[in-house]
Amino acid sequence: MEQITIAGGTYNVPLRYEEGHELTAGEASALNQTFHENIRNNLAKQQKDGTLTQEVVDKYAAEYNFGVRSGGGVSRDPVMSEAMKIAKLKIGEGLKAAGRKVSDVEASALNAAAKVLIERDPTIVELAKENVSRSRAIATGDLSDLLAGLTLKPAEA
Repeated sequence: MEQITIAGGTYNVPLRYEEGHELTAGEASALNQTFHENIRNNLAKQQKDGTLTQEVVDKYAAEYNFGVRSGGGVSRDPVMSEAMKIAKLKIGEGLKAAGRKVSDVEASALNAAAKVLIERDPTIVELAKENVSRSRAIATGDLSDLLAGLTLKPAEA
């Protein structure tokens, strides 16, 4: 069972699917629809930038895994996002020392290596916590003068 919130109330619901679950036609259709929506959403920026090709779409689709954030995905946990940045920087330094570039490494491999490094070195998470705490402290200052001077977008008709 897993707890979910429905309009402010907390309820227990079963975990209906597990690895190896045989899909019905409707389940397969829903998963394919979500798969296509995720590809569309995750590659939209590249299309807007004019850098999206069929080869990129094919590669992304072949490597896509449900529930795994990589590349353009954003963690909702600011400490883990910061820890991943720190770990990737450390890996980048190691690659540079070995005469290699981060840009030559698959994004999924870099993310996996960063996660392993975070598990190996708990000081990365501690540093990430400190960085996030400092950032939040800076952001709590009085910004009223700045906010008052911001120009608002015109209301859409």
